[in-house]
Amino acid sequence: MSPKLFKEIIGQEKAIGFLRGVIASDKIAPAYLFTGIQGIGKRTTAMAFALLLNCANPVDGDGCKRCSSCKKISDGNHPDLIFIGPDQEKKAIGIDQIREINRHLAFSPVLGQRRIIVIDPAEKMSDEAANAFLKALEEPPPGNILILNVRDPDQLPSTIVSRCQRVPFKPLPTQDIEDWLLREGNVDKESAKILARLSEGSLGEAIKLAHDDLFTERVNLVTTLHSVMNGSPDMLLDLAQKFSDLGKRAATNRELKDDRIALMLGIWKSLFRDMLVIKLGGAVDLILNSDLTDHLKKASTVYSFDGLMRSLAVIARAEHDLMENRNILFLLERSLIGLKGAARF
Repeated sequence: MSPKLFKEIIGQEKAIGFLRGVIASDKIAPAYLFTGIQGIGKRTTAMAFALLLNCANPVDGDGCKRCSSCKKISDGNHPDLIFIGPDQEKKAIGIDQIREINRHLAFSPVLGQRRIIVIDPAEKMSDEAANAFLKALEEPPPGNILILNVRDPDQLPSTIVSRCQRVPFKPLPTQDIEDWLLREGNVDKESAKILARLSEGSLGEAIKLAHDDLFTERVNLVTTLHSVMNGSPDMLLDLAQKFSDLGKRAATNRELKDDRIALMLGIWKSLFRDMLVIKLGGAVDLILNSDLTDHLKKASTVYSFDGLMRSLAVIARAEHDLMENRNILFLLERSLIGLKGAARF
């Protein structure tokens, strides 16, 4: 996929204005920390930044996409743009990957004026890798720019955060996401509205969900979760296995499997949140899954306010444990047992 220009990125005008400004004033820092939730444009912006940094003929604060540097970035073979991500099996960025970065830093950029190295997501660095990376930040060689993409800077050592120029990215407005889905996502109006609400400000999450059958299966999730309260221990274990298998469907590596489980947990959270709105007598337009209102009203009858709050806490813990690389099957077993227990309150 061809990289986007700054002008094509939605909802991050402040971050983009800052980055254009540092290039225009030639006050480029050796390291940047792009902060914000997943799927709001951090990686896309890093690509647009790299385009402009090495472009031979910038046009109105953007790369030209026609010069040799821009074409190589578009083709994915520019030697001075390097992306570092987690190992697919270990789900972490290890010290060997950081040592490879340090080897690159020992030499001048190959083609352009600057080498750009993007670590995404930076919070996946192991402790050993983070310590090794700190050495590069302490004495960054000229001609190199390091970009760390991270959800929350508190997930990184303070010694790393303090050596980076922070660039915050904000969740996107719901209307911007809905408009994009209608314009470019090949999504009908009702689905676009619901997907935008479910995305929590992340266009990336909205796009993933729009192309996943989990979205169309939400009514089955409501029915299935509703049956949890009456389920036997064996039924709960079987259901956990079934949900665990969802991550394997159409997923070729562990990271993609975890992404699918994360999508499912996000849907669970939205369903229980909607039941809480119903329980409190909130306005209908506050319900995220507006097309499932009747199903949610029925499901909410078996929960008290406290039970729904406990259920949301169970799901929040599951989301946290998934990010911490915990065993998915055990995570789901514990979550379903927790949801069954919450239904009694």
